[in-house]
Amino acid sequence: MDPVLGHVLTGVVALVVGLALQRFADKPKLQYFIPGTFVFNVTDPKVTLQTDSLTLQNAGRKAATNIELVHKERPDHFQFSQAISYSEDQNPNGEYVVKIASLGPKEFLNIQYLSHIKSPVLLRVRSDQGPAQLIQVQFQPIYPKWLTVVATILMLSGFGLLLYWAIKLALLLGKLLADS
Repeated sequence: MDPVLGHVLTGVVALVVGLALQRFADKPKLQYFIPGTFVFNVTDPKVTLQTDSLTLQNAGRKAATNIELVHKERPDHFQFSQAISYSEDQNPNGEYVVKIASLGPKEFLNIQYLSHIKSPVLLRVRSDQGPAQLIQVQFQPIYPKWLTVVATILMLSGFGLLLYWAIKLALLLGKLLADS
């Protein structure tokens, strides 16, 4: 082999491995979703109450730091489901900000809102590592463990059978091409 080609291939392999290591490095993955909003029309006294909920989750493998929940204006009432330390602030443009120091890997928290004057308007969620991703959620039933195991075995055996027939077909095509 040409020595120059060996050096070029070594550089290319090192670059690919470096990019792969950077891509799969531990990092936070901040996500949030809004599971539900409910409006109550109370007749005595005449008032409309609205409840909202927000769940914030770090699905990554590294802590997310300096998290900010930015609202258009301060919500009427809010509370965290878990005991967590937070601070409140206001941006120069009047946006209301709830700041949380950090959220560990695989950790989550819930915020409950109660409104009677104005509904909370969440503008964005961000951290030092970047903006959080709004994800769509849907409730899903939990099936028994035995059913999950059986479904996994069936899927893996189906994949194995598919792989077996793909290899068998490739060998047959290779033999046909070699004979002709």
